[in-house]
Amino acid sequence: MTEEKNAHIIHITGHNPHRKLIVVGGMHGNEINGVEAIKRLIPQLEKVLDKTNGTIYFLKGNLQALQTGERFIEQDLNRLWLEDNIQKPVGQVADFKALHTLHDLIVNDICQGKFEQCSFLDLHTFSAQSGIFAIPACNQKSIDFAKSFGVPFIEKLSESLPGTALSYFGRLGMTSVVFEGGTHRSAEATDNLEAGLWHSLAYLGFIKPDLPQVVKSRSHLEKISESLPHHLELIYRHKLNDYHRFKMNDGYFNFKPVKKAENLAVQNQSVIKSPESGFMLMPLYQKKGSDGFFIVKEK
Repeated sequence: MTEEKNAHIIHITGHNPHRKLIVVGGMHGNEINGVEAIKRLIPQLEKVLDKTNGTIYFLKGNLQALQTGERFIEQDLNRLWLEDNIQKPVGQVADFKALHTLHDLIVNDICQGKFEQCSFLDLHTFSAQSGIFAIPACNQKSIDFAKSFGVPFIEKLSESLPGTALSYFGRLGMTSVVFEGGTHRSAEATDNLEAGLWHSLAYLGFIKPDLPQVVKSRSHLEKISESLPHHLELIYRHKLNDYHRFKMNDGYFNFKPVKKAENLAVQNQSVIKSPESGFMLMPLYQKKGSDGFFIVKEK
């Protein structure tokens, strides 16, 4: 394995080549909580893992962006997972180098084309305050996986975001979920992501579901999301071509109710109003981003 690929690997555990889980933290360089949760989990996991149940690969996403603490260097790695980009020569852009290295590592080295044997879990955080949720790829196994967390899960969101690793691996037939654990760099987000990891490992059959860490984690996830809507679908995405010209109004957070025509933001000196009534999702309160906000509704 090349030096570039090895740099992305945090840890590999288990020895069953027929069932594999790929966990990625830091797909965005300002989202360090996923890497922190992975590193905190590994010593505990090694004590309880049944090594016949599969192999787990813990990976870092955008290495250079993680070093700088920026969401990306030149282009958002989690919007580059498109076949045209993967087929292009690598070039010198750091984000494209990360794309090609991760793609080759996951598709060729880990899954070796047997995607039905692989599951993919992408750990993320957000710039808003409050609320955790899961996003499934567009296949039934992914939807079932997202639903199993007991936290809000959002359908139709992956289809609206071309170029995400979630949608790419979902199209290949992998069971794929994004787990959004909380606000960037908060202690709560690391706790939530670690709880999501324990649940995922049990749900996918890599560890026993009655382990104390799993029971505690599922109780934690249920408690922090009990007052939130659970099954939702996307009804609007506010895409940004130039994030420098967008400013979200203060006071919005995940799952805050919004009304149709409510003033939400300012873009190019024009007021942006909500096109529908529903719940706010991922309002942008950071320097870089491809989306200003999303509107979801209960299904």
